[in-house]
Amino acid sequence: MEPSRPEKILMAMFALSGDNARPCKYEDIVVKAFLLYPKDFQLRGHPQYPDSSDIHKPLYGPLKRMGFVRAANKTFSLTEKGLARAHELADLVRGAGPTDKDSNRLGRDVEAELGRLRLSSAMKLFLLGQGERILDTDLYAYLGVTVRTPRNDFLGRLKTVSDAVAQAVKIDPQAGNIALQELHRMLMAKFSGVIQRKSEERV
Repeated sequence: MEPSRPEKILMAMFALSGDNARPCKYEDIVVKAFLLYPKDFQLRGHPQYPDSSDIHKPLYGPLKRMGFVRAANKTFSLTEKGLARAHELADLVRGAGPTDKDSNRLGRDVEAELGRLRLSSAMKLFLLGQGERILDTDLYAYLGVTVRTPRNDFLGRLKTVSDAVAQAVKIDPQAGNIALQELHRMLMAKFSGVIQRKSEERV
């Protein structure tokens, strides 16, 4: 399998940071991606040099929106979800695809996300039958963001949470996961306006 360009950037970050997902400098990512995949990240007309623009857009765009990376002060790090995806890509590149056992088990990143969601104030109110008391601040806490979180980071967290809930219900449709799915649906409907506004903010 040939990884996509954004996936190759994930692989470069994984090669730099390993399992601890320590922050990587932007310049280091540019160089590592070029060294690993020179044909994909070379400067047009000057193939001996990397093109940093090929790294910039995916890092700040799709990789953030997918919830794979976080950024702070011109450094980038893999999220738990990004780290899990990098492991999957490494296995696929080596020709070791996921086993049936792996496909029926929640990843460490998803388990951590679900644990956080189950302890959220939104879940506590929902289980008490007080969904009407859930506020937009509870939504932000549920997603792990704030009102000031930039658009792509917000979208990344929204996707990460949505994917975790969907995967939990698919693999283990027990009562706790069904309740979490119902809460998620309620929040998405109740705060659709908030989500729409955040999704349309200027980057």
